[in-house]
Amino acid sequence: MIARRAVFTDARVRRLLERFVPAADEVGRLQRGQDPESLLFQEVAEQGHYAGRTVPSSTRQGLYATTVDGRLLASINHNDPARVAAMLEEALAAWDALPEAERVPAGGWDGTGDLRRLEARYPEEGLVLRLSSRDLPRDAARDLPPGSPARPAPDWRAAAWNLDYVWLRREEARMLVPEEARVGATREVAGAVLDRLTRVSLVDNVRGQTYPAPKASLQRARLASTVTAVEGPRLTLSLEGEAHWEQAGRWPVAGNGPPVDTRRGFEGRLRGSATWDSQAQGFVAFELLAVGLRWGGTQYNARHDDLEPSPIGYLFERAGREPHERVAPAAFWEYGWR
Repeated sequence: MIARRAVFTDARVRRLLERFVPAADEVGRLQRGQDPESLLFQEVAEQGHYAGRTVPSSTRQGLYATTVDGRLLASINHNDPARVAAMLEEALAAWDALPEAERVPAGGWDGTGDLRRLEARYPEEGLVLRLSSRDLPRDAARDLPPGSPARPAPDWRAAAWNLDYVWLRREEARMLVPEEARVGATREVAGAVLDRLTRVSLVDNVRGQTYPAPKASLQRARLASTVTAVEGPRLTLSLEGEAHWEQAGRWPVAGNGPPVDTRRGFEGRLRGSATWDSQAQGFVAFELLAVGLRWGGTQYNARHDDLEPSPIGYLFERAGREPHERVAPAAFWEYGWR
């Protein structure tokens, strides 16, 4: 989150990146996996800023500049654009110093084999939703004078936002459509689809990482789909519902700080519209908005100083099919797909 807003918008960093081939990936699998791709990443990471550790750890987050065959040029794990730019310049100097023959792969992983990537489970014939989350205006704070203790600090968090994805297989997407193709026909969405659109998705990741709400925390969830128009094979649907979950327990809310007795949750309403093509058996349009209150924090979602209820919004919309939109959902493990 911070790197995306502070580092990769920096003019100096962007200029330097013109000489690189940037790539981003979820580090969780890469830093622990045993497939060829993960092992190559681990080999690179152990040459960088985590090299020489005396306490075993799988942590390998950061930025790495490397040759194709895994030779490290430079690395860093920081959100200061000046320090990142300095690392990129160091990497370019190391690259320029390499003999031409050493800039191409001499062996190692050839890019084939079992990669075990979640993207391989992308639902080609299903519904893929892009999920945007952001804080909404806080009316009470907006009227306070600058410098007031109750007024949020004007830093990156004031305009923070995040992205995730929701995957539905074709048969799951069909569960959002009433069984009868007539105006007024309604269907109450249930099961895994409702679960995925509420407790798994409506969590506070606006400022950073968080995890789904536990099943036991879900107090109320409802989503109804109603046919409002029929034009040939296409059904126009209205979507309406609500969700409320709350979890209490003991966990850190300030990075590596100690666990504390705390709670977190969300309560809000859902409204939207969609168009289903019964001939193609798929959605050609889909928008669902969830607006409500969030409260509490988790270890890495940067809410340690913002635990009280505040407004938040989520937008589910039909995603495209470009490579960058095939990223697996952050909580894919909750899907139960085999």
